Amino acid sequence: MSRTTPRSYYYLFVTPNLYDYLEMPSDIRRGFNASVSAYQLTDIMWGFYKRIDRSKLSQWRNKDSFKKDLGKREPFYLTIQSVATAYKHLYTEGSYEVPSPGPARIIVPKEDTELESQQGDVIMRRRNGSEFSLTAALTAVVEKLWPDVLPTEDGS
Repeated sequence: MSRTTPRSYYYLFVTPNLYDYLEMPSDIRRGFNASVSAYQLTDIMWGFYKRIDRSKLSQWRNKDSFKKDLGKREPFYLTIQSVATAYKHLYTEGSYEVPSPGPARIIVPKEDTELESQQGDVIMRRRNGSEFSLTAALTAVVEKLWPDVLPTEDGS
């Protein structure tokens, strides 16, 4: 039996969840699933290499410095962190507006509201009122950030 590595998790969960979301980018559930798996890779990579090969983590003092570095490399990482965290705190009245630890205030409209599918995408709103698409954030983190950060593994 082979073990789950950060790179295999990326290929088994993170990338497929992004592609599921991209098939239907107005689907909030798919957006949250993609965000949770993309953010969870942080803990998976840190925990795996802390046990298996600490040299792959030597450029960071601790997991917090790792997260800060990811946010500097790709500012949308903080957005994905916010979405993944907000997933646990949804409310059920009107649109779901969830405070988050990152720069974004998560606005998740209930079905049939005007924000649900602006240009076929889930729209996020920053605290300053500017809006951006979840598609842009997920694509930046999954297709640009993680491939640059994940260490190579035997056979990959």
